[in-house]
Amino acid sequence: MNIIILDVHHPGDGRINRHMKHVLYEGHDVYHLHINRYYSSLKSGKFSHNGENGFRLNIGNFSDHIINRLFVLIILVFPILGTLVLSNLRKLNFDDSIKTIIHIHDYELLFTGIFLRFALYPVSALVYDRHELFEMNKKNQKIFDKIPRIFEIISLRWIDGLVGVSDEHLISLKKRFRKSIVTIVPNYPDIDNYDSKIIDEKISKLEKESFSLIYFGSLDVSLDRDIYLLLEVMDSVLTDFPLSEAYIGGLTSDDELISRFSYLQKKHRGRFFYLGHIAHHDVLEYTSHAHLGFLFMKTDYWVTVSANKIYEYLRYGVIPIIRADVENQDKIVECSLLFSKNDKKEEIISSIIGLLGDKPRLETMILKSLHTGESFSFKYIKSRYDKLYEKVGQYDEYIHKNLN
Repeated sequence: MNIIILDVHHPGDGRINRHMKHVLYEGHDVYHLHINRYYSSLKSGKFSHNGENGFRLNIGNFSDHIINRLFVLIILVFPILGTLVLSNLRKLNFDDSIKTIIHIHDYELLFTGIFLRFALYPVSALVYDRHELFEMNKKNQKIFDKIPRIFEIISLRWIDGLVGVSDEHLISLKKRFRKSIVTIVPNYPDIDNYDSKIIDEKISKLEKESFSLIYFGSLDVSLDRDIYLLLEVMDSVLTDFPLSEAYIGGLTSDDELISRFSYLQKKHRGRFFYLGHIAHHDVLEYTSHAHLGFLFMKTDYWVTVSANKIYEYLRYGVIPIIRADVENQDKIVECSLLFSKNDKKEEIISSIIGLLGDKPRLETMILKSLHTGESFSFKYIKSRYDKLYEKVGQYDEYIHKNLN
């Protein structure tokens, strides 16, 4: 079977990588089309990170200028992008005579997916992987907040399979996507083994107050992540605990953010590191040695999230420091610091500094994090992709019914 994966996420996104590695392991022919809207440092053309047939298309000039946003929107709405994707699939020796799943990881690419669904008819089916909820306003910009739902509503009748991220969303997803077969694949990490010696080493550093702080992920300050708060917290910890280190990874072209990175690298020379984009296996290496891992969301974006990194933190005995509305709060509350959107910056910093000064509590939370993380593993849920593909793959009957 062919699996076409389309996304606009940053390279190395955990959810997309897990999905891709799994379908490759299952023996499918995987074609990954990465549509790059945000990262000017990435070059277009062929690539492969996991053995897939990859091709990157850069669209727009990567700015937030209204003209560029309208230009990109035109490309996304009309069959322009679909034509480009199909053309580049041919260059990757794509065989259009066998069954094909078109797996979309971003709402912006739904129209492109529909174009491909018709272009590859009758051997294709469309699966939409919905990474988050779009039912709530996020930035008090009611018009822009409705764009994802507009894409979804127009696409409803052609979405054969729908993948959600939380069991809490299942009922509402089935109501909103009545024509789709719905399954839930939580953002659990694909980590089977860890070195217990690293945990012992991590705990041994507590007495020396030699803490490791990490954040790897989106650095887009115009969207939902509160990176500026993260930097203030890291600055405070590095100031109060001179043997500590902080690591940030991800892509950004934002001059103000790059300037702040540079300032902290000079202020905390040899202890604050901006690593840019790094491979996922390197992310896991840094994570395994970390004491604290962060996820800060802007208060304007207060919607329930299922974050890859929270589960990775837990799996490696990292204490999650969270200001966000995350799922499974009742299960992680004893091994995390959870802040509400009403908590002030000073309260957050004070709580973190207080935790780092309490060695017995730190050790207890590290061990609880490790224990809690054992129940959140991708190996328990990855077969849900296969079962969904099997159901939507009943092409002759199922697709014909949905097209007519």
